[in-house]
Amino acid sequence: MKYALPLCLAPLALGACQSVPYPSSASFRETLDRHVAAIQSRDYQGIVDTITTGDTLTLIFPNGERYDTREQFLAFHREWFADPAWVMVLEPVRVWEGRDYGYALYRTSYDPDGAGPTPGRPAYLSLGFQLEDGQWRLVHDQNTRIETATD
Repeated sequence: MKYALPLCLAPLALGACQSVPYPSSASFRETLDRHVAAIQSRDYQGIVDTITTGDTLTLIFPNGERYDTREQFLAFHREWFADPAWVMVLEPVRVWEGRDYGYALYRTSYDPDGAGPTPGRPAYLSLGFQLEDGQWRLVHDQNTRIETATD
């Protein structure tokens, strides 16, 4: 009988030791929306605030060229955002969120000079976010040009 109470309390004590996910200050969808809005408004600081704080960030261009570092990603965006002419429209195709990784796929139309009315270059934009210290951060950005009439 003197061991009964400790045995009854043991599961409670073990349950208290389980790890609990670190709470996120912004949901995946909120971070995704902020990131996309930063692209469309050429908001460099908005991009900085939504990408990984680590050194590795993969950026793949429609022609297959690849950058692998956060600094390369930021240098590209500094230059790209300095051009006031381009227009990019993003249409969501699919969004998926897991425990520590989230993914979004957009169909994009990119007009490099904003002159219209000719249709922009269609592509898919794939964005991968990872949970880092309770914050969703972009770790993968891939652009794939759509070459066929049907997709």
